[in-house]
This record gives sequence, C-alpha cells and structure tokens, in this order.
Amino acid sequence: MVRMDYGSDVFYHELADASIEGWRRWNADWDRPLYHDDGFLVLSPATMRPGGFEFESFRVLRERGFTPERIGGRELSTRFPSWNGSAYADGYISRPGGWAESGAVVAELLAAAARRGVRFVSGAFVGLVAEGSRVRGVRVTSVVADGIQVGQPEERLDADAVVLCAGAWTPELHPVLDQALSVVAQPVVHFRVDRPADYRPPHFLPFAADISGTGWYGFPALADGRLKVGHHGDGRRVPTARRGVVSDEHIAKARAFLARAIPALADAPVAGSRVCLYSDSFDGDLIVDADPAREGVVVAAGGSGHGFKFAPMLGSIIADVVEGRDNPWRTRFRWRLEGTAGHEEARMTTNQD
Repeated sequence: MVRMDYGSDVFYHELADASIEGWRRWNADWDRPLYHDDGFLVLSPATMRPGGFEFESFRVLRERGFTPERIGGRELSTRFPSWNGSAYADGYISRPGGWAESGAVVAELLAAAARRGVRFVSGAFVGLVAEGSRVRGVRVTSVVADGIQVGQPEERLDADAVVLCAGAWTPELHPVLDQALSVVAQPVVHFRVDRPADYRPPHFLPFAADISGTGWYGFPALADGRLKVGHHGDGRRVPTARRGVVSDEHIAKARAFLARAIPALADAPVAGSRVCLYSDSFDGDLIVDADPAREGVVVAAGGSGHGFKFAPMLGSIIADVVEGRDNPWRTRFRWRLEGTAGHEEARMTTNQD
C-alpha cells in the first residue's frame, strides 16, 4: 500500500509524499506502471473525531494542501456498491495514493542495478569479517555469481562498508539488534472473486477499514481474480525460521470482516494465504544508521510493516548514511536500542496504525 495517511505524524506524511513522486518517476522509466495511483479509501465505523487516526490523517492532508474527499456511509454504498455503507458512518478518499506491485518492482530494480554495472553475488551468510571493532566484509558459503558457483566452499567478501538489509533476519545476523527489533508474523489472505472488474478501480479502491481499531486493509482484485485482505495488528512474535501458516481461525475472522463490510465476498473461496514476517522496531520507526560500536556496518531495517512504500526514497537515505552525508530524513531513523537515551521520546512519535 502506498499512502500518505499517518494520523498526526507529519514526518511520514511528508516522506510518503516525496516517495509518491519517486514512484511516478519510476513508472515513467518502466515499460508499464507498477505503481497504481488509484487512491486510498479510509473508513471509520463512527464519525471521525479529533485524536483518532482517520480524523488526524484527514486533517494533516488538508493542512498540507491536499483535498481528501469525505464520504459518508450512504455515499459509500452508492459510489462503491460492494461496501456495506451501514458499517462505516464516515471516511474519506485520499489522493494521491494507491498500491505497488511489490514483486515486480523488486525484479525491475534488480534489472536496473545490473544494467548499471552492479554485480550480484549470493551465498549463505556465515558472519562478519572483523579486525578489532572494524568490520572488513562478510564470510559466505556456496558463493554464486551470475548463476555459476565460484570460489571455495567458504569465501571472504571484502568491503569498505557492509549494509545489513535483511528484513526479519537482521537481528539474527546482528544480535545486538535483539534490543531494538522483533520478528512478528502477520497474516494475509487472497480471496477469489467471480467478477474481478467489480472489485477494481474505479468501483473498488485500496482500503483501510477502521485500521486503527480492527486492523483490516485490502487491495483491488488482480486480473486473475485474487483479492488480498491483510490485517495489521500486534501479530505474533516468532523465530525467523518458523513463520508458520495462516490459521483457520484467522480465515474465519477475515470472513466475518467481509460479511460485515463487503458482504458479497463473505463466502468467496480462499485462493491462497501467507504469513508475512515483519521486522518491527520497538517504536515503529525504521533504523537506517551506522552501528556506533562496529565501524564499517550500516543497518537498514525495522520496516515495521510500513517500509516498502518509501522504496523510492530509501536508497538515497541509505547511501548517504554509508557515505557520511547529511540527509534530512535520517533524523527518525537514527541508531537506537530499547532503553537507550531518547527511547521515551521515540515512543511518543511511533506510527499507531
């Protein structure tokens, strides 16, 4: 999901705004658009009130010069017939905003990097190569370059800087981050719809349905009829190697949500499900910074379930950290461990949705 809606947290509103401009630049370079600027439907079961996520998001958007379109329950049912307007008394349509084809985006970026001379080497991570407190590279096994196994069974890869950008596996590779990051499992379910065109824009938008209260969000149907429904909540803490599967209990909860919100999908067949692993920071902010105790290591982690939308901006932020340059977006992403100075201040600015 690509959205600027972050309650009263102006920092993320502004970062998402800059990221959307980046998504549009990327679209212009690609053979087909992978970011879909369809808008974002934000729904509230009751009238939006000051202090609530929906109201504060709406307020900040307006204060920053955008024109979100407020929509009540009756109009919701008229404009978007799949929705049960009686379940949502208030809400708005946020533009710009939408969704990105994440897998296709990663493939496109990998291809673009290869065209610019980046050489990809893959292998199983063994550990960091250190000389005292200075990290000089990494040790890997089964090194593969351009699809061909090369080198010895275990090989050292020297580097001026090592960037740990391993998502949920980051604290496993760099254990000091156990104090800052948790691996959290969050379920998503794909339902099969009979008439995909009825569940695609302009008839159906990416949505957040009382996300601060119940956690439900979802996407328009794909061309093959799959419609993704996700749940953003506390999740469950798991070891990275044991993500598990989506439970029957969760699928029943998803159906109960659909029965109330989008009744025609209550009995839609499940086309697939997946447990996504989040790298949650203790305060909801990303960590993009050098490890102050290990010279030569930069960490880019802690996406906390809301990092991908910022992809067009993150590369330059990470690069500036590696090269020691100032970057105005770094302020919220500084190195911090739970219990260190600034912890309480960080908690007050956490993303609550």
